Amino acid sequence: MRRAIVCCERFARRLLRSEEGLVAIEFGILASFLILMLVGAADLGFAARHRSQLEGAVRAGIQEALRGGTEAAVESAVLGSTDLPANPGATVTATKLCYDDSGEDADCDLPDVTVYMEIRLQQDHDWLFGLPGLSDPAALTIINSVRIG
Repeated sequence: MRRAIVCCERFARRLLRSEEGLVAIEFGILASFLILMLVGAADLGFAARHRSQLEGAVRAGIQEALRGGTEAAVESAVLGSTDLPANPGATVTATKLCYDDSGEDADCDLPDVTVYMEIRLQQDHDWLFGLPGLSDPAALTIINSVRIG
């Protein structure tokens, strides 16, 4: 038993003095961090692209609202947009907001009111690997409004 311990100690000392393979070990450590950073950057890039697609879908809804479409037509335009990813499903709500001259809420049927169409689009984004501190899936929400009258 004593001989095995002495042999292991001698091997450990020789291994610590030797510099052979040191570059390979350093490369392995650094490469793992670089690959992790690359995957994280790609994951964030996909999330940014997803958000951009949602913004494009909301723009389609704004165009429909500017043409005088109803809330249902605006929601249909958003959901039918080619920019919107099909999976997972998206939730869209279009709401008319009306204000009088003083900025208070008003009935939309009254004359001399300012009418806005607010579009809210929400869709979940599934991370490839997930990032620490971020929920999986992450709910992406776009809210935009346009004056229509």
